[in-house]
Amino acid sequence: MLRAVLAFLIVLVLPIGGFLHYVLPRHDLVRIVNTEVRRVDVSSGKPIDSDHTGASKDVYFIYAEDPDTKKPHVYRNEDTGWGFPFYLKFNSADVQAVASAISGEKGIALITKYGWRVQLFSMFPNAVAVRRWDPADTVIPWFNIVFFTVVGALALYVFVRVRRGRV
Repeated sequence: MLRAVLAFLIVLVLPIGGFLHYVLPRHDLVRIVNTEVRRVDVSSGKPIDSDHTGASKDVYFIYAEDPDTKKPHVYRNEDTGWGFPFYLKFNSADVQAVASAISGEKGIALITKYGWRVQLFSMFPNAVAVRRWDPADTVIPWFNIVFFTVVGALALYVFVRVRRGRV
């Protein structure tokens, strides 16, 4: 029985949990120190030089630091468009403008992001939203709460149906 539970955890729960951790929104409270626009190759995502002949696009970057520990954070600010994950984000220029304004004020910002920072592959989390932080604000991850409530209810429903033999 223990082996079955461990196999279930390793084969199903860990990959699904990792996937959800990557795609579900999270929040960081940071001080924005700089913003930048880089021209990158569409296929590889690598920065390009002046003699590049292939397709390219602009990618926005937001540089920040933790206000307490001074640990650096770097965010990519790129439209998700109609692709996965389905954030339907088409306003990266507006988000970058807000980040630049906060950077000029040396203010604290709340950044909503998804993704991971993987230095080995030069991967950065994607900033979905940036707003000025007000200490009176509280951050409640409503989307994550609703998502896990619905998934939990569906899992409970399926479990009950299977236990009763009515699949």
